[in-house]
Amino acid sequence: MRLVKRILQTIKDAVFPRFCIQCNKEGSLLCDECFVFWQSGKLQIVDDDRHLYSWQYADSIARELICSWKYHYDQSAWKIMQAKLQPSLSALQHFVHIHSIEAIVPVPLHSIRMCERGFDQAVMIAEFLGRELDLPVANLIKRNRSTGHQTERETQDRIESMKKSPFTFISPPSQGGAGGGCPLTSILLIDDVWTTGATINAAADTINELGTNLVWKYTLAKG
Repeated sequence: MRLVKRILQTIKDAVFPRFCIQCNKEGSLLCDECFVFWQSGKLQIVDDDRHLYSWQYADSIARELICSWKYHYDQSAWKIMQAKLQPSLSALQHFVHIHSIEAIVPVPLHSIRMCERGFDQAVMIAEFLGRELDLPVANLIKRNRSTGHQTERETQDRIESMKKSPFTFISPPSQGGAGGGCPLTSILLIDDVWTTGATINAAADTINELGTNLVWKYTLAKG
């Protein structure tokens, strides 16, 4: 099976070659030289929003990698970002420790978008951070209505579309990540990009209704 996958990937690379998004060199989405000189994700915190992020969306490489991953389904983009996130994980681990964060919660896609894309980027980010930070990933909420492509909306439209939350509960959060018992007191909510904050804040409001006292939010980038 692995041999078949390698053969198919070789054929795909030959038919649809990748070019570096920075220097346009053929071979990979980000060539080795540009990878070295691209700044690693550095944990930044916006206290007023309880928001943590690793890159500004204005960073052209971060933006192109995220878009390649989300909209062109290129999983190599996510592998590149994981590698560049590694140096900042100790800072995130420290933050998790001092704030007694007990679980990681992804902001889910609607089932329609999930079928279109074939993967949920927030879940993949959450699973990666869960492994690296040794935290459980808790799927506490689901999206019960589609809000369309947020990238195609103006700022005010994004905010309006989230006034009635599209999220609802799957099961109440609890200590240890399993049902029953005392509600979790501190979680890390995960999404890929913060533009207006409307989506992740709507998800946070839903989780707060369950009795969680403190919801921190992490995104790869802030735009």
